Amino acid sequence: MLILTRRTNERIFIGDEIILVVLGVENNRVKLGIEAPTDVTILREEIMNVATDEKNDNGSASDYLKDTIDSVKFGTN
Repeated sequence: MLILTRRTNERIFIGDEIILVVLGVENNRVKLGIEAPTDVTILREEIMNVATDEKNDNGSASDYLKDTIDSVKFGTN
């Protein structure tokens, strides 16, 4: 794991197409902005955990994960 220290408005580049921006730090919470191509799936850990639980219950998380991704893309949820 690479560990970096950044201040507000500083960026981290991942490859040529993904940029993380530290938007702010308030009350022990970090707000990040992520610039990435639309074909890159970005999920919070708790969403991945729900998908994993669904996979364990039903044998496949693909449909559940696809529905979850579709509902949260571009701030629609």
